Amino acid sequence: MKLLLENWRKYLTEGPVEKYRIPGSDKYSGNWNDIDVAYKDSDLNFEEPTEDFVLILDKLAELLNLSEPIITSGLRLPKRQVGPMVYLWDKNGGREDLAKHLKGESNRGSKYIIDLYANCASCNKTAGAIATALVGMWEEGANPLENPHAIPSDVFDASADYIGAQGGISAHQHGEAVDYGIVSNSDEEINQMLEYIKGNDLVNMEVIDERGIAAAHWHISVYGVNNNGKKFLETPNEQIHISRSAE
Repeated sequence: MKLLLENWRKYLTEGPVEKYRIPGSDKYSGNWNDIDVAYKDSDLNFEEPTEDFVLILDKLAELLNLSEPIITSGLRLPKRQVGPMVYLWDKNGGREDLAKHLKGESNRGSKYIIDLYANCASCNKTAGAIATALVGMWEEGANPLENPHAIPSDVFDASADYIGAQGGISAHQHGEAVDYGIVSNSDEEINQMLEYIKGNDLVNMEVIDERGIAAAHWHISVYGVNNNGKKFLETPNEQIHISRSAE
């Protein structure tokens, strides 16, 4: 249970900054000054397209003279996925409404989680159904309001097992997504870089604006790096000329 609380806390505060060299990135040495990427409390075992995306964003920050982007969530195994979900369920009135005998769509926290995942384009195709089953487990096994932990450890473990058995609920479970939290990053700068990437057709990606939740962040699901993106990584920044408007 202590681990569960620590996971929630890290999810909100985003931890200390560390540096990591993406496997195979040495071939880009010299194309920008610091090829190691910055991260906070994240598992960086990504699929190759996501690895290339985080390198593109890191290189682009130097090119545009912006702050180094800091990854705040990467690969998220089922147990790591449950903590933030339960936190959002509880924060949005899950246990409060449960105390009033409200469940399912009548429970604000449950409705929030169900809608969040049912409308997630990059999530598991059955994410809405998975979320519905999960909130049902939490409604049946939640701790009383006075308990600092929304659910007991056995319900937490059962939730993680269920997510795993369904093949995951989010692209994070497959190393195909990355988050940049706006506690650690400049919201304006991350948005500027994402617009540059889209405008120059560097990456096939889905950007999900999740700045409205407790741990506000930009979520990016990466489907592939385009030829322009590969060329961008292979070209030294000093050889790339950008217009004033791009800055």
